[in-house]
Amino acid sequence: MNVRPLAAVVGVGTELITGIRTDTNTAEIATALLEAGYRVTETVRLADDVTLISAALRRLTASCSLVVVTGGLGPTHDDITREGAAHALGLSLERDAGTEERLASMGLRHQDTDARKQLLKQADVLIGATVIAPTIGTAPGQIVSTATGTLVILPGPPHEMRPMLATFLTKTRRTAPPARLRCAGTTESDAQVRVQRVLVRHPGIGLTVLASPAEVEIVLFADGAGARGVARAATAVREILGDDCYSDDGSSLAETVVRLARMHGVRLSLAESCTGGMIAAAITDVTGSSDVFVGGIVAYSNAIKMTGLNVTKTTLAAYGAVSPETAAEMAMGAMRGSGADLALSVTGVAGPGGGSPDKPVGTVWFGLSHSGECRTWRRDLFGDRTAVRLRATVHALDAIRRELQKD
Repeated sequence: MNVRPLAAVVGVGTELITGIRTDTNTAEIATALLEAGYRVTETVRLADDVTLISAALRRLTASCSLVVVTGGLGPTHDDITREGAAHALGLSLERDAGTEERLASMGLRHQDTDARKQLLKQADVLIGATVIAPTIGTAPGQIVSTATGTLVILPGPPHEMRPMLATFLTKTRRTAPPARLRCAGTTESDAQVRVQRVLVRHPGIGLTVLASPAEVEIVLFADGAGARGVARAATAVREILGDDCYSDDGSSLAETVVRLARMHGVRLSLAESCTGGMIAAAITDVTGSSDVFVGGIVAYSNAIKMTGLNVTKTTLAAYGAVSPETAAEMAMGAMRGSGADLALSVTGVAGPGGGSPDKPVGTVWFGLSHSGECRTWRRDLFGDRTAVRLRATVHALDAIRRELQKD
């Protein structure tokens, strides 16, 4: 049986501990290790302290096949990951001639001679380490053999770390990459129960369920089954998830919408109120969206709803901005004004204020005009203002996606 080797991720930097800077490396590296066939059992954040770094690396390298460290490889006084790693492994540091030469030429841009000398400390590597030359930045990465596996030390800036990590993992992939199935229109628990009912017939498959506002991602990885086992399980899971599964190739919901619209030759337009342009932003983030997305109107005020979308004053007075009647007129107005084939509208109460007994915070009405018909529906969304808007955006994209799948 192919047992996944254990791995740990360490982020070094006092700025991470104090909240001055958000640690994005840990999640990115852990995900990459999962896809490369490792089982990440621990993630650690450490301040810039040699004693703490040394103790953590000594412990983790004794129990894990792979330990990946980021941060603390720069030229300043608090960049001491090299020293902490050397102390943990009982190794000395030596100057790498190639890195020193490269850094010396770069140091000419510094006016202060002490700053030039300080830059060169990035050329200090653990004895026996394999140096990963940077494609961006100045600090090299290092790969060091340990008694139980490998220690990889990478720079902290994500744009410097990322290509080095990819270089290392390309050479050390342990198993097939996991299958990732993305869903909308179902809850995390509902998706998990449905998937587990299928996986009882597919031994050797590991499962992770990841939830974000209104979306669920199912991750299937080989835990003894191998690449073919993952592929068979993914096919079965996709079938049980049905229309709730919009992607099994890593595509986002917006990318799926753009692909379907292009496939069916459908031009899209939007009329947004409470989402404030978030749906349009998601679509236009997709390369090539100009092929299918005509445009949209952010009609936040009633005045713009009337002048920009032809929502009538009578409708707004009788039913209010958050109503099926207004949502329908917004969608039809967006379609007529843009010449699109499909138009979607959204209007709601995102909060924290503005709610009422019959329209509490989280009340959102959607309208969709397509093929000569216009329908509306209500969603009662939960969470704070940000969560309500995010959920409304996902619901809107998913409604477009499901409508396009009918064509």
